[in-house]
Amino acid sequence: MSNDLLHADGSLDLGRVREHLGRELAGIVHRHEKIQDHLQNVDREMPDDWQEAAQLVENDEVLEALETSSRARIEGLRFALRRLDAGTYEACVRCGEAINPRRLAALPVTSLCVSCAAQG
Repeated sequence: MSNDLLHADGSLDLGRVREHLGRELAGIVHRHEKIQDHLQNVDREMPDDWQEAAQLVENDEVLEALETSSRARIEGLRFALRRLDAGTYEACVRCGEAINPRRLAALPVTSLCVSCAAQG
């Protein structure tokens, strides 16, 4: 995948990056909505049996963790798209230096250069 986002000369193909981020965002938003519907019991009925209900609650804890994770990924993808729109996608948000195109191709939502990411 990462090589698909680079031109032959090693520079970043911003059009392909935008398409990649947009596709990923659409997929995650769709899954996120399904998780939310499930957690709100839109797509299921609560069982009368307390053991079955307890199992559903336990499963919901896993879904809640997935929901939190997907929400964070959605925020990261939207931030990356805003940076593309602003023309700042290839610049580190901390130090302002250029982010290596290979790093952005491998981690399209990263906003930090290697040096700043290593600092934590």
